[in-house]
Amino acid sequence: MVTILDCIERVPQVLETIIEKRHKNLEQLFSALENKIDSLEEIVFVGSGTSNTSAITSKIFVEKVTGIKTSVVYPNDFCFNTYYYNPKALYVFTSQTGTSIVARQAQKMMQDKGFLTIGISESPETPIAKESMVFLDMCCGKEEHLRRTIGYCASVFTHMIMGLELGLRKGSITQKEYDDYHALAAKVPDSHRSITPRALEWMDKNRRNFLRSQCVVFTGADALQGVALEAAVKVWEIPQHISIGYELEEGLHGANYGYNHSHCVVVLNNGGRDNNKALALARWVKDVFNNGFVIGNEVVDEKDFAIDFKGGDFNCLEIAPVVQIIAYRMGLDQGSDLITPDDHKVMKSYFKTHG
Repeated sequence: MVTILDCIERVPQVLETIIEKRHKNLEQLFSALENKIDSLEEIVFVGSGTSNTSAITSKIFVEKVTGIKTSVVYPNDFCFNTYYYNPKALYVFTSQTGTSIVARQAQKMMQDKGFLTIGISESPETPIAKESMVFLDMCCGKEEHLRRTIGYCASVFTHMIMGLELGLRKGSITQKEYDDYHALAAKVPDSHRSITPRALEWMDKNRRNFLRSQCVVFTGADALQGVALEAAVKVWEIPQHISIGYELEEGLHGANYGYNHSHCVVVLNNGGRDNNKALALARWVKDVFNNGFVIGNEVVDEKDFAIDFKGGDFNCLEIAPVVQIIAYRMGLDQGSDLITPDDHKVMKSYFKTHG
């Protein structure tokens, strides 16, 4: 029986496949773009759940390397609360299973307008893939568990690699910059492999803080905001523990009034511009509430999880296995059934999000 841990451990191989197949995988996109790359004004990522958090994670990098305004929208907001659609945008619809009803509706709406769309999914056989103008394969195949761990990392990496290829062809980055980024991306799979077993050992020592807390709060700046949001989703889905994700400044600006001893605050830190803020928040929750951790390349004390990042701008994918292990171990340690397939018949008699 395949476990969630097996899926987490399979991520590096998927990332390597995405790199290996990137040129062939993106042929359809660049064929559709033809001479339109220079006229692109916007890239719009549309997706729900993990497809949304993955886009929030990858957005900054995609905008950085393409030089094209990049935004992230929920499918429902895209369909019903948006009143201007840029005809010179590239609309990217991510759905791992390809069955998200509203994402498919949003894609069809743009295609009916004659706008350029991409469907990103686990297989060319999914509904969203078959319905899209251009299909981009996440290279992850069918993931056995609905609590997506492979799919999150595969979506983030697919977006980022697509951004690199667009940036090179548009001239927003040089060939050397492209090569340097790919050299960093190539280091991520092995880094991920080394981090996962360390994260399991770390949770052996620190799981009590998580399990005794009423709420687990994840916070991070920039791309790590997306990781924090995804971490909160996974802690809610797998151990079904109350959790929340904040952008770092938001977690300081107002949420600090709500923090108390019953909250385990996990600060994700890539050592970037908000390094001092991240460490200050961590010191506060440690000193005052004795209930917080830092995960990243600069930490506060020996209880934290230190990472020697290898992937540069791709470091979000080096932190991802740690927060996924937190969710997995919390579920395992509190006795959640992580093996039996989900039966959603009752839920689907009330509402249906995929089909």
